[in-house]
Amino acid sequence: MKTIYCTILSKYRVYQGMVLYRSLLYNTEYFKLYILCVDEESYEICKKMNLEHASVLRVEAFNKERLISIRQERELNEYCWTLKPFLIEYALKESSSGSCVAYVDADICFFNDPTEIFEKDLCYDVMLSEHDYSLEYINVEEYCGRYNSGFIVFRNVRNAQKALNWWQDRCLEWCYDRVEAGRFGDQKYLDYIPQIFRNIGSIDTPGVNIASWNESKYGIHQVKEKIYINNHKLICYHFSGLRIVEKNKVALVGGKKNPIKILYFPYIQVLKKVIEDIERIDPLFQGFNIEQRFYKDAEYYDI
Repeated sequence: MKTIYCTILSKYRVYQGMVLYRSLLYNTEYFKLYILCVDEESYEICKKMNLEHASVLRVEAFNKERLISIRQERELNEYCWTLKPFLIEYALKESSSGSCVAYVDADICFFNDPTEIFEKDLCYDVMLSEHDYSLEYINVEEYCGRYNSGFIVFRNVRNAQKALNWWQDRCLEWCYDRVEAGRFGDQKYLDYIPQIFRNIGSIDTPGVNIASWNESKYGIHQVKEKIYINNHKLICYHFSGLRIVEKNKVALVGGKKNPIKILYFPYIQVLKKVIEDIERIDPLFQGFNIEQRFYKDAEYYDI
């Protein structure tokens, strides 16, 4: 059975989205990736890439006028967050009963076969990814939430669909890049799902969604060609805060800015290859960006 994944891309996330796709291609044999493109630039590039294991979508595929009109009310990142539960619903409708759909942020990269995640917690209808903050970030949980919405799994069963519909409603009502009355984007809502719905659990497979906010808790090392987190293989790393500024330069924004070489070096190598491949397909495409608010304090690296 194919494992189904989905992700959301704007033109500023295309390069990383293609790294995500290639990491799945390298580490798992049977998968399908639904790619929701929020602008024409990302849609056209993804279509030109001829991705055998992907289905490329526009927002219009959801047939929900509110999702189109709400774009004018929200910033790009807020709009992408709003769309997340609707993309998951679309992918669930395309899957068989009881199967899993995993939403993954475009800046996640798989280093090993993720199949274990879906085999280990079969008893849950929704599998949430805990931030698992290290000590220096523990206070962030109060504002940003216990769970990270960059990796979340829903099973195609009625209970999960009810939780998903609840999340959709909340995101339509309010989904902004600020902390307000127990809310933060699409993410803080996840804290309430285990309280409202039954059979919701946390992913406890080691090596899942490791990121700058928790990596210092672990011993990260390499054995031959494989990366390990303590005694377990790293399944996926979340390159949150990485921005591609130009063809030969990246930046790290927010949080820790000292990249772990054995993680970032192979990621950057694939990223450079993706940029070159897309440049051959469309020499005019420019997917480089760093938000103005991050520009001054970012750490920049030549690649």
